[in-house]
Amino acid sequence: MKEVVKKIMETENEVRGKVERAREEAQKIVRSAEGKSRDIAEESRQNAIREGERLVELLKKEAEAERNRQVGKVRGGSEELVKRRAKEIEQAVKEITKLVTGESD
Repeated sequence: MKEVVKKIMETENEVRGKVERAREEAQKIVRSAEGKSRDIAEESRQNAIREGERLVELLKKEAEAERNRQVGKVRGGSEELVKRRAKEIEQAVKEITKLVTGESD
């Protein structure tokens, strides 16, 4: 009977040792996974920052091109407006001149 009890106690100690080693190994695996997870999250964050900066620069360039296009359009429109106003002023001067001089069509 003593031998059986002794064998049971040895087996329990052996099992406890295996359980403890398994627990330690599990903790190592978890710590490693947490570290890798942090690394991946940081890498993803850095990639997102770079992509965001790239998009901001692209949008800045597009906005600048659009602004230049609009400015060119307004400048072109201004020339047309000036020409149109000049014609209107010229016509008004002719009309006033006719009135003042008493000329008729």
